[in-house]
Amino acid sequence: MMKSSDAANEKLLENGTSSSQIKKGGLRTMPFIIVNECLEKVASYGIMPNMILYLRDDYLMPIAKGTSVIYTWTAASDVLSLFGAFLSDSYLGRFLVIAIGSFSSLLVSLLFF
Repeated sequence: MMKSSDAANEKLLENGTSSSQIKKGGLRTMPFIIVNECLEKVASYGIMPNMILYLRDDYLMPIAKGTSVIYTWTAASDVLSLFGAFLSDSYLGRFLVIAIGSFSSLLVSLLFF
C-alpha cells in the first residue's frame, strides 16, 4: 500500500517535473526588463546631441547631415533589433546572436567613430 506522498511524487516524476523546481521569468522579471530598456533609451537619446557635435567638429559634417546620420542609425538599430530577435528565437539561439551583434557593433564603432 502506497502513501499519498509517494503517489504524488510518482505523478510529478511521470510529468517530468520535481516538487523543488523553481519558477523563473514571468511577471516577476518584467519590471527589470522594462526599466533596463527605458534607461538604455534615455542614455542613447542623451548621447545624441554630443554625437551631432562630434560629427560637426571632427568630421566637418553639416548639422543637418549629422542629424540625419544619427537618426538613420537609430532607426536602423531599432529595426534590426526586431530582426535579431526573430533570428535568435527561430534559428540561432540567443547567445550566438548576442555575440554576433556585439562583434558587429564593435566593428562598426571602430571603423566609423
